[in-house]
Amino acid sequence: MTLNVRLAKSIMEQEEGMNHLWIQLFIADFSTTEKAEIGIQLPSGLYRAPNLNGYEETESRGIILDLSQDKDVLFELYTQSAVSCGEAPIVISIKYLDNRKRRKEISENIVIRFVSEEEMDALDIDQKVIERLMELGNGAAGMPKPDNDFVNLRPRTYEIINNEYAYLEKRYRVEYETRGR
Repeated sequence: MTLNVRLAKSIMEQEEGMNHLWIQLFIADFSTTEKAEIGIQLPSGLYRAPNLNGYEETESRGIILDLSQDKDVLFELYTQSAVSCGEAPIVISIKYLDNRKRRKEISENIVIRFVSEEEMDALDIDQKVIERLMELGNGAAGMPKPDNDFVNLRPRTYEIINNEYAYLEKRYRVEYETRGR
């Protein structure tokens, strides 16, 4: 099993910055590995939202993958307050059982660079990460697009308040019903 780890942006703003981390798994054809757990160790001041794929997460924030169908995971990374400028490693580890049911672990590091707002002009964007993010956002991650798009509308609710004009509201309100034609 091998990993490919990519960041959407080459640099990240040190204060209130956001980035996306894409982890791809490449499994050998002869492997019978069915399940794996991905763990992510982030530098101080960097946080992550739950995985964007919707995979199950453990209490320790590990992500459980069914390797027969799950081949990648996407995360949103962010800073809440200012972190020091410079480089910091993100450590990704994958734990799984090999063909002989021995516990294996693979680790991969990727360096994230924090910069000030003025230095964000030197930003490079990885288009493949953005494309994958858009696929997930459109629901195209392993699911066919529906032929028709439905619009959900919330019905209007009225609250009748007792005041000096409440009797008029009760008397003259017209409730509209929509009927299929």
